[in-house]
Amino acid sequence: MIFSCTMIGLIMAGYYQHRPKALRNFQTALSMLETEIDFGQSPLPEALNNISKRCDPTTSMFLRKVRQLLLSMEGYTASEAWEMSLNEFKSQIPLNDSDYEILTSFGKYLGSSDKEDQIRNLKLTLSQLKQQENLALEEKRKNEKLWKYLGVLTGLMLVLLLY
Repeated sequence: MIFSCTMIGLIMAGYYQHRPKALRNFQTALSMLETEIDFGQSPLPEALNNISKRCDPTTSMFLRKVRQLLLSMEGYTASEAWEMSLNEFKSQIPLNDSDYEILTSFGKYLGSSDKEDQIRNLKLTLSQLKQQENLALEEKRKNEKLWKYLGVLTGLMLVLLLY
């Protein structure tokens, strides 16, 4: 009983621990995409391939999925490929609804305007993700220990109530 409750507490604490890192990983990937668009001037699938080689595993798999959808014979737009990939990886990336809203909003304009607008959209998205990261760090500071202790204490309380 104590073990189960402790594990639930640790799982909840893990969300608060991993969210800032996931936001940082997306910021890194989007910064590299900005560089690819601005200086590399490579097509989007090639840029995503280059970036995916230098990202953390989860972000890399996400970018490869976007690339795969773009190159498929289905004729997906960059926006559709981005959104479909986000939906597929939603359970694997510890982000909240606001984070996904920012990333979805970014995807809507991906590949649909000129270079300057793409860079402006990237900069806006990066600043929004940075704000979300700061909020996530604050939430982590407040809630990570709380969930760890809450899991253990709930387990102890249940054991005391049952015996």
